[in-house]
Amino acid sequence: MKKQTQAEKMAALQKLVKNETDKCIRCGECRTVCPVFAVTPMERYTARGKIAIAESLTRGELEFDAHTRELFDNCLLCTGCVSQCSSGARADKVVIAVREAYAEKLGVPLIKKAVGQTLSMPRGVLDAGAKIGAMAQKLAFKAVPETSGLYRRFSMPMVDKDQYVPQLAARPFRDEVQFAGSPDQPKVVFFTGCMTNYFMTEIGHSLVKVLNALGIAVEVPSRQTCCGMPMLATGEHEIVRKQAERNIGALAKDGMEVPIVTACASCGHMLKHGYMDRFGDDPALATGLKNIASRTRDITEFLATDTDLDRLVPLLSKTAKLSATYHDPCHLRKAQKLINEPRRVLETATGNMISEMRHPEACCGLGGTYCLANMERSKQIQAPKIEDAATTNADVIATACPGCILQLRDGLRRRNGGTDMPVKHIIQILAEAIGA
Repeated sequence: MKKQTQAEKMAALQKLVKNETDKCIRCGECRTVCPVFAVTPMERYTARGKIAIAESLTRGELEFDAHTRELFDNCLLCTGCVSQCSSGARADKVVIAVREAYAEKLGVPLIKKAVGQTLSMPRGVLDAGAKIGAMAQKLAFKAVPETSGLYRRFSMPMVDKDQYVPQLAARPFRDEVQFAGSPDQPKVVFFTGCMTNYFMTEIGHSLVKVLNALGIAVEVPSRQTCCGMPMLATGEHEIVRKQAERNIGALAKDGMEVPIVTACASCGHMLKHGYMDRFGDDPALATGLKNIASRTRDITEFLATDTDLDRLVPLLSKTAKLSATYHDPCHLRKAQKLINEPRRVLETATGNMISEMRHPEACCGLGGTYCLANMERSKQIQAPKIEDAATTNADVIATACPGCILQLRDGLRRRNGGTDMPVKHIIQILAEAIGA
């Protein structure tokens, strides 16, 4: 693909911003759902505010400087405004495109650049680094029981004394499982995502256990890599394109009849929508990305719509089941429009013992690297979600995204000296209900 000149890039940005500006009717509905506006009620942090500021930037009325950049950095890309907008304005596309311009003009902030460069490393290098990191964690952090994460041993940047730090797995999940099941069974392809592969491998093992119990084999392509969502959010266009190319090579080889399942809401959103939004008109990538997008299913979506969940009922434990409250990941509910499917799977796992929060749809405040670059606001967004979950008195908080699990565990640790309430992926709860 021919590399664009700076003039061509600015013309493309102007066109995109004008298209979304023309849709926005300034009604203010985006204010009602924006997690950043909820804790910082200033118009410039709303979707309509960002669209208006982007228009001024492309007209040359404002400068691409650190002051204006801060406004666009304060967005979790939760897509709540997009889901709420009756005019169909895509503020998320504007934010991503403007961040690309900032990345070119001012560079990428150090912490975000470090995350992007790490996750875009070749698989062998990244796997080796993860294994070394798993050993090094023992020196820098002290372990606490079960899934409570790690505590820092000494002061370090970006990690406060109460920070929940997930433990790196001794072996990546993709090293442990390449194919599970029988070759003559129907199969799915599992896109693991980074968190399940390197940290929460129990999610991957739970997914395999449930699907195998349904007579479905699971293939885990070794060539898959990070979906690129963290780099898309920071405006690193070329890195995201490279990730898209790698995942086309890993995932697009199967026919249209083989589903791709994910256990991460953000990965699923990226495979279904993110790649297509960014590269859908790129002739070198479009065919492969359309193949991936059409085949991708969240694991709860796949179980609820493509399988007979009732077949699992005889396998479920007859002992007392856990009651659960469910947190809707933004990229599952708002971006993928999956609301009932995860609840149906959770009902099966718990025997209908679900205690809904008052606001299950509220963002947890993670936002990828947002929680690192904007830690104080992230915790402000996190706090009411934790209180909402805790007041349900459920036995466990269920969700469908490893990133949300990380943020919710962090919030529970901070609540009044710590709250003993586990947070698990829905697929874990279902796998545990099936028993040995």
